[in-house]
Amino acid sequence: MAVDFRIRDFSHPLAIYRLKRRFDRNQWMPRASLEADQWIRLKSILERCFQKVPYYRRLWETLDLTPTDIVTPEDLKRLPILSREDLSDSIGDLMATDARRFGPIADTTSGTTGTPTRFYLARSSNVLEFVYYWRHWGWAGYRLGDRFAELGAYYFLKRTSIIDRTALWQPVLQRLMLNSTRLSRSRAKEMAVAIRLRRPLFLKGTASALYFFALSLQDAGIDDIGFTAIFSTGEVLTPALRSRISEVFHGPVLDSYGHMERTVAISECPDGGYHVNSDYGWVEFTDPQPSDNGTSLRARIVATSLHNMAMPLVRYDTGDDIELFTETRPCSCGRTFPLIKALHGRREDAIVTPDGSFITAMYVVPELIVGARFIQFIQESADMLAVHVVPASGWTDTEQSLLEERVRSLVGKGMALRIHMIGEKDLVRDISGKIRTVISKTRVSR
Repeated sequence: MAVDFRIRDFSHPLAIYRLKRRFDRNQWMPRASLEADQWIRLKSILERCFQKVPYYRRLWETLDLTPTDIVTPEDLKRLPILSREDLSDSIGDLMATDARRFGPIADTTSGTTGTPTRFYLARSSNVLEFVYYWRHWGWAGYRLGDRFAELGAYYFLKRTSIIDRTALWQPVLQRLMLNSTRLSRSRAKEMAVAIRLRRPLFLKGTASALYFFALSLQDAGIDDIGFTAIFSTGEVLTPALRSRISEVFHGPVLDSYGHMERTVAISECPDGGYHVNSDYGWVEFTDPQPSDNGTSLRARIVATSLHNMAMPLVRYDTGDDIELFTETRPCSCGRTFPLIKALHGRREDAIVTPDGSFITAMYVVPELIVGARFIQFIQESADMLAVHVVPASGWTDTEQSLLEERVRSLVGKGMALRIHMIGEKDLVRDISGKIRTVISKTRVSR
């Protein structure tokens, strides 16, 4: 999530303190107590939607439903799922009639699958986001006031006067902004100088930006840049990317998942558990399907706002999939938030073969290939898969043959393959600049 925090976001110290205190308590609460607390908050949101949001009132009356009919989590399924198309088509009616009380701020989705969708957030949403990050980073030892570096593009792209800057220090926030649009061997040296000067303890960025920054530092022969922890967000973090980032930056990588609509947040603890922050949003896992190996379940994330009073989204289809354990289990860290097994990203991040097989493990292939800086898979049509390779110095015809063999073993003989070499700048990005390992341009159905 590209959150551009500003000084005014911290002008509500009492609200920040109260929410932080509650969030810190919630993570250790007995599961039953936590679920009861969040159910009360959900019921309050549903009542607000019925009273103040025209879209929900009209829809639920058509279905002969009111918030009083929702007595258990199972009853929640009686309410229809809200799609991005619904959000786009009914944005006016989805605004609360008293939304102005909450200072609505217009925002858009990342546009991963096409045109970005517009929506509104209550002005206090950045308080929620700040406290959520504060808690998650605290799991790795962060304390408010610690210096950190953020590798990204959004901050620089919004400010044309500094678009070519490599780094910018913000003393009030104790944040070193690093420009991911300027990653190269020579610019990596400039970033390393800025890091040595400001000595940030933590680093945040999208998985691909962190990965290419790590590669750039290696290319430049720099190995003295280290962090207490590295926070990856915004993209699926594959094992290969995690390994390289951790190796170069000499620290553990803690992954997280969220989206601009702010209905769900999932974050990784130092023990490797992926925790659903159930006090951030009400999350459901729908349409469960057996995973490729049958030892877990892959499900769709549907979530409900618990904090956005201006435009609460109820049972919103995030478009993203996760992998679940077959049985509920605790985390060794002691936190009681529910655990998931893995993040997989959008349902479009899978390959559907001509014989109907649903391949979700394409991201594993690059880990088996030596000599490639990055490999991206793009399903152009039902029977055509393009494989984009950013070669390293060790790339050979042997590696290309091995790549084709590995891909063929997954997609079968009915899929045509087109393998070609590209530069890093030619990798396909979505409108927010994110790079996905697997992209399907065909409609994925279940």
